[in-house]
Amino acid sequence: MGRVSSSKVAATRRRNSGHDNHSIEEENTRLKEQNRQLLDHTEWRSASMAHLAHELRTPLTSILGFAEILLSQEKLTDAQRNFCERIQNSAHQLQRTVDELAELSRAEAKPNMK
Repeated sequence: MGRVSSSKVAATRRRNSGHDNHSIEEENTRLKEQNRQLLDHTEWRSASMAHLAHELRTPLTSILGFAEILLSQEKLTDAQRNFCERIQNSAHQLQRTVDELAELSRAEAKPNMK
């Protein structure tokens, strides 16, 4: 077997180095695009959660208001009062969940703000 000259080894390394750089650049471009897509998805999800929280608050406010009006009536039977209290308690529980959803959407949106 013959010896490979150092100039041939250096030439082969230069060719392989160029190929490696090209592969790295392609991978870098692909990763940047995936990152952009993930950021877009995160922004969409945060906006959707904020919109959902807002849309749930309107009817929830009405439910709580009507439950309060009903509970202020003196002529309620014990069963009616119990049902109104259940409505009110469930609405408050749902309101806490909606508040948490809104807080989560705000927390997710903060890192993306520039």
